[in-house]
Amino acid sequence: MQPAFAPVPTEATTMSRRMSRGVETARAIKVDREAYTAFMLDAEASRLSVEDFRHLLMSAVLSGASDVTFQPDQPPRAEIHGVLYRAMRKALAPSDVDMILMETYGGANARTEINGQNVLDYSYELNLPDGGRQRFRVNATGIFGRDGQGVEITMRALPSQTPDLEMVQIDDSEIEALTPKDGIVVIAGATGSGKSTTMAAVTRYHLENSIRPVKIVDVQAPIEYTFRDVTSRMDGSPSIIGQSEVGRHIRSFADGVHSALRRKPNIINVGEARDFETISASMEASLTGHLVYTTTHSDSVSATIRRLLTTFPGSERESRAYDLISALRFLMVQHLVPRADQPGRVPLREYLRFTDRLREKLLSRPIGDWPAILNHEVSEPAGDSGPEDLRMCLRDVSRRYYRQGLISRHDALRIGGIGAIEE
Repeated sequence: MQPAFAPVPTEATTMSRRMSRGVETARAIKVDREAYTAFMLDAEASRLSVEDFRHLLMSAVLSGASDVTFQPDQPPRAEIHGVLYRAMRKALAPSDVDMILMETYGGANARTEINGQNVLDYSYELNLPDGGRQRFRVNATGIFGRDGQGVEITMRALPSQTPDLEMVQIDDSEIEALTPKDGIVVIAGATGSGKSTTMAAVTRYHLENSIRPVKIVDVQAPIEYTFRDVTSRMDGSPSIIGQSEVGRHIRSFADGVHSALRRKPNIINVGEARDFETISASMEASLTGHLVYTTTHSDSVSATIRRLLTTFPGSERESRAYDLISALRFLMVQHLVPRADQPGRVPLREYLRFTDRLREKLLSRPIGDWPAILNHEVSEPAGDSGPEDLRMCLRDVSRRYYRQGLISRHDALRIGGIGAIEE
């Protein structure tokens, strides 16, 4: 098979950015769906070289992989359209995984950090023969290994093109709800559900909106989308984005939000609302007139509220809960489900707009009743909606996609429950 990239870059490209050796021979690989294999290397040496690693990694990306996992004494795994495949015939030696750790982290102290019980979140970049770049989000975590000290490295391929609303399948009514003038917008879902991709598409929408120029402060861990392809085409636009990476530029998400409050932004992106300090800082920012976007791990609207509330200390829970409901504007939960009709995945979303009517209803009831109230709100028939209401139930969207043949019966039941296949 021919390489996917031209093997000889131009002189200008070579001078401006040296190509990462090994990627020039990378190519898309046809997967074996029955054996669950997608072998990325034609020849597998006894030891994995840096060039072999780069070739394997880039071939996985060209084959449609979203994530690649490396562990000692196991072949690498590539997740392609939501399915795991073995990416090599042979298992990796511990020394192979240590080489990958040093190559991607960029320093010999990576193993010391792992042995010190630290979890490493960072980014890695390959320079391509055509002058482009392929970026990855990397997590390295200590695991039990042959000598007791192993490491698992998970690499998420980041698209070089910033997604737009069409790519993430956001329609006009949804983007209107996703872009209030202030308050908090939460995009929730499991790991790998496309939360960051959807938030990047909304950020791109703001940057390209010539009617309302904005200053955006973007705090991520790590930075996944650089928006270079967007800002490079924004000649004459006053909109601007400043990005900070937790662990590289700032200590924490909470520090990033507190810093943002002194930088006069219109919009603050908080990569993940994972603790009390970050959520509190985000609420403070939203209640002082800023629009805050953040993500969290959850599988439904009511579960997301429950998860956010549990971060507050018991003595402060009630007052903080009222602040949270006052600040919330829109809550979207996203699932990515394999398509039944063709390769790829389709987003299934449950969401709810927090209107004045809904806030008054919640604030008039005990906090313990809120999840049940939200479950009822999301599931109400569309005909019962007021003009400002916007809601979508996972059961309803699963049923629609199942009837259209876009998703399987198994996934409709898994995501939407029995109601997703009932007539």
